[in-house]
Amino acid sequence: MKGKPTSPPAATQLRRHAESRLRKRPGHSPSRTGGPRSAADSQRLLHELQVHQIELQMQNDELKQTRDKMEEGLEKYCSLYDFAPVGYLTLDREGIIGEVNLAGAGLLGVNRAALMHQRIRAFVLPADRPLFDHFLRHVFAHTTNAEGEMRLARAGKPPVDVRMRASRAGGGQSCQVALTDITGQREAANKVRVSEIRFRRLFETAHDGILLLDPHTRKITDANPLMTKLLGYPRDQLVGKELFEIGLLKDEGASQVMFQKLTRKHEVRYEDLPLESQDGRHQEVEVVANLYQEDGHSVIQCNIRDITARKQIEAALRVAQLQLARHAGQLENQVTRRTAQLLASNQELAVALDSTRLGAEQNRVLLVEAQLMHKKLRHLTHQILTAQEEERKKISRELHDDVVQTLVGINVELSALVHGNSAGVRQLKDKITRTQRLVEKSVDSVHRFARELRPTVLDDLGLIPALHAYCVSLAARKTLKIKLTAFGGVEALESDKRTVLFRVVQEALTNVARHAHATQAQVVISKIPDAIRLEIRDNGKSFEVKKTLQTRHNKRLGLVGMRERIEMVGGNLVIESLSGKGTTVRAEIPFNHANHIK
Repeated sequence: MKGKPTSPPAATQLRRHAESRLRKRPGHSPSRTGGPRSAADSQRLLHELQVHQIELQMQNDELKQTRDKMEEGLEKYCSLYDFAPVGYLTLDREGIIGEVNLAGAGLLGVNRAALMHQRIRAFVLPADRPLFDHFLRHVFAHTTNAEGEMRLARAGKPPVDVRMRASRAGGGQSCQVALTDITGQREAANKVRVSEIRFRRLFETAHDGILLLDPHTRKITDANPLMTKLLGYPRDQLVGKELFEIGLLKDEGASQVMFQKLTRKHEVRYEDLPLESQDGRHQEVEVVANLYQEDGHSVIQCNIRDITARKQIEAALRVAQLQLARHAGQLENQVTRRTAQLLASNQELAVALDSTRLGAEQNRVLLVEAQLMHKKLRHLTHQILTAQEEERKKISRELHDDVVQTLVGINVELSALVHGNSAGVRQLKDKITRTQRLVEKSVDSVHRFARELRPTVLDDLGLIPALHAYCVSLAARKTLKIKLTAFGGVEALESDKRTVLFRVVQEALTNVARHAHATQAQVVISKIPDAIRLEIRDNGKSFEVKKTLQTRHNKRLGLVGMRERIEMVGGNLVIESLSGKGTTVRAEIPFNHANHIK
């Protein structure tokens, strides 16, 4: 084995070291002088050979150590090469793969052994192949490193974006290529680009005016189209100005105060600020300013919203509320006056009843007078109920002709306001729409109140349509299933009798909805000999009828009212309530079959 030639000092030292080791060997005898010349020469030649042998052994040991170190270094290099996170390839001038590490094979999705002697160009997507050809020519034409980005196809997997860095090697006949997966970087860059496009689109099409300011100089750096429309200034005239210079804040001191608040709280809100455009148009605006970080720099964003139309709507709503309150007060006064009249009548009746408690000798006379007073009381009750019905007609008419007309007028005005501001803010239109729905709900509530006081359909269309309308309305409000079955000839009854039947049904179903916890109710009007029968049945919980109808225990005055109404027209009322079977209210009033149409 041939070693590296040593320098003269090293050779001398090596020879000395060899001679020292030779002398230490057993059986070695130094050369003797004075013998025959041939023997001395032989002895010296043997000595030289022994020295050279030791030198060769020592050089062999050094070469072995050097080889071990080289093999260790090669093993480390192979480990680093194979298990590096970056793909490494060796290509010749034709782009044929000579070597590839595991990361490179993983990027291409092919076994490393199968990649050998293949053209790397076959893995480049067709659209990027001209770019790769130029890249490869550049690598072998220049001594500097080359770099490029392209997409590689992978077996059974989506393409991968890679960055290639290459430099010549092997005397210019091959090149070393490093492949880095940049798919994630490109996706992140695409997301940032899409985010920037979306932000710019929102900025340009926002329904609020937007100003961007530099917090250090307090000057405007950008403005969206709606902001230029609000102020009447073109964008290039807004950029570089402070807020007070465009009339948004009253002076420079107010501007400084706002920026100081922003520095402390990072958000400032102004509910009502006057804003005058370049052409002198006055507006009321709402301003929300935020301080945030963007790419390591502080940015102030001011959102300005025109609330002039909203203020006008709020003023109109306040006027409408005042009108409603005035009408409600008038209605309450009427109810209070009627209640006072009824209380006075009751006091007169109480005085009349007290007068019956005279002496024993007047008992007979007082009994007769009491019977007369009872008839008068019945008559008076009849008059009171009749007066209540007339009063309900009047109140219902007033609610319809006055309150409802006012609410409808407000709704018409608000509709006109919506069509008059078609170029306004979308949120303002939504507010107007919700206001219209509120007014419509108020109109429906007044209509329902009017129907409960005295349904006009009872007078205009008859008992059956009125009962049907009331049952549908109550079922919708109380989630109660109500079935109505009626004898058509009932419409031939007198008006007061039809009114009594309606009020009994109304009161009975109200009690079912409030107290019975029922899910179903049935109203049946049928013809029996010389009478009309009304039955209201439910599947709710029962109650003690006698105890409830007793005066000292009666908390449901509606039951007494139903009985009084039925007896007032010459009929009778029966209430049955059984546990597990619900409650049945049965009323019968006279009906002369011979004098009415079947």
